Amino acid sequence: MPASLLELKKKIASVKQTGKITEAMRMVSASKLNQTEKRDKEYTIYNDHVRQTVSRLMSSTLVNYFGKQKSRVNENNMNNLDYSEMFGPGIVADMIQGRDEVKSTGYLVITGDRGLVGSYNSNAIKNVMGLLKDSEIEHKSAKVLAVGSVGAQFFKKNNVNVVYEKDGISDVPTYKETLPIVSTAIKMYLNGVYDELYVCYTHHVNSLSSTFRVEKMLPISDLDIGVSEADAHEKLEYEVAPDPETVLASILPQYARSTIFGAILDAKTAEHASSMTAMQSASDNADDLVSTLTTQLNRARQAQITTEITEIIGGANALE
Repeated sequence: MPASLLELKKKIASVKQTGKITEAMRMVSASKLNQTEKRDKEYTIYNDHVRQTVSRLMSSTLVNYFGKQKSRVNENNMNNLDYSEMFGPGIVADMIQGRDEVKSTGYLVITGDRGLVGSYNSNAIKNVMGLLKDSEIEHKSAKVLAVGSVGAQFFKKNNVNVVYEKDGISDVPTYKETLPIVSTAIKMYLNGVYDELYVCYTHHVNSLSSTFRVEKMLPISDLDIGVSEADAHEKLEYEVAPDPETVLASILPQYARSTIFGAILDAKTAEHASSMTAMQSASDNADDLVSTLTTQLNRARQAQITTEITEIIGGANALE
């Protein structure tokens, strides 16, 4: 058998084997995607409830505070509110009061630990590099907390100030596993390592679509507070023990931690979806390549048979 036919047969066998591997990887990614999607939806419900609780406690406290001054909570006095005066110095005021001057910004960037996930890592890194360039233009120092070895290696290679890095997050992360990450991020903010913290990650939309997100996590500013005194007393009747300030001191860090964990879980879901799509594309390409190589093999065989028949006919004619 000619060498070309042997080579084609070997290529076809190799591509088929690769296709089996990519199909198996696609199925594994699909299984992980189902797990993280379910957990992400459940955790989103929990995080929304925590957010509502914090918002109600803040609104109730604001109503009591402004009520003493015979005022109403509105946009004007909310913008100039000094939380340290209302709550006193401590963790509550520190986590919701913006710094007078923002000199340094922290970016908690979530990427993966491996390749074969399509454009998941490259898109996140590209967008973060744009944010770092904007910080440089605004004369703010930027500090990166890298979750995922792909991002950490890239940022260090490009001389980005990486103040924290963590890899090896499991494919279906748990809150306990990510607690050191979120606790460190909050502790760094409270210790003044940076004046604000943004979480940068890929948000999972569906199996075929994802978007890059940048969310401000600290100081906490996305609470639904600022209702009128009458509305607050009507809607926010519930018992708090020992007092709202003590409860907020416990629940605000929990809210920040749960929000950051939610971003990590969401990013992992997007990573599995991207991996599944990439492996599906690789499997389809393998099938197409096998089809093309099979056609080439059949044509080569036909050419060989035609040549052999021609040689036999020629030899028979020479004997006559």
